[in-house]
Amino acid sequence: MNMTIADTYEIAMGRWSRRLSRSFLDFVAAPSCGALVDVGCGTGSLTLAAATRYPRADIVGIDVMPDYMTDALRNSAPNVRFETGDATALPFADDSFDTAFSQLLLNDLDGPAGAVGEMVRVTRAKGRIAATVWDRVGGLTFIRLFLDVAALLADGEGEELRAKVFDVPYQDEDDLFDLWSDAGLEDVSTATLAVRMDFIDFDDYWQALMGAHSLIRNFFANQPADLAHEIQQATMRAYLGGKPDGRRSLVASALAVRGIVPA
Repeated sequence: MNMTIADTYEIAMGRWSRRLSRSFLDFVAAPSCGALVDVGCGTGSLTLAAATRYPRADIVGIDVMPDYMTDALRNSAPNVRFETGDATALPFADDSFDTAFSQLLLNDLDGPAGAVGEMVRVTRAKGRIAATVWDRVGGLTFIRLFLDVAALLADGEGEELRAKVFDVPYQDEDDLFDLWSDAGLEDVSTATLAVRMDFIDFDDYWQALMGAHSLIRNFFANQPADLAHEIQQATMRAYLGGKPDGRRSLVASALAVRGIVPA
């Protein structure tokens, strides 16, 4: 079966980002009407969650990768439209929205501060700006299982992989607080949000893991066959925890920040 980019993301992360969306929207506490923009919307998890929660709002989802935006996604909610565009150069006029938010984007950008600045620019005075990122270092258990195994078994190369995956700009709430404050936002607050990642069995876990991060996928594909097998088997033992294969529920946490555009 030929899988699209959207299919791969759904298996690896989309099902969890939908869960995160609900908690994130609780934290954002956006007004129930007006105009909202989801920056870096991907496959639309947050966009559609907002559309359901705020049926009287006009919502725009924008992403630089049009391959995420399937026909089904584009036609999924009457109060939503999707556009293609760069988070660091949003194609909207100043003061276009009442709320701008972004889920799981900032740590994948070369210039996160530029994207925050754009969110501020397109949001009206007293509007809300919010974002969330995975807590990769301390809270993404399903990736940590593999990375710790790789670091132990693949010598320096595994250690290097773990360092690269964890080397993100915003690793705690204080980092996000400073980013929002430096952007001139007021009433800045942060939180850590937790979701459960439920896997049917190890095969489900492994498929999600291999789609979760290109560095992980490329690292595993480039290992000698015997070492790759050893890494996979050791990761499976960590997943099983001494019990028969089957369902597992792993905790994942995300860091969230919100602020108000000054008048």
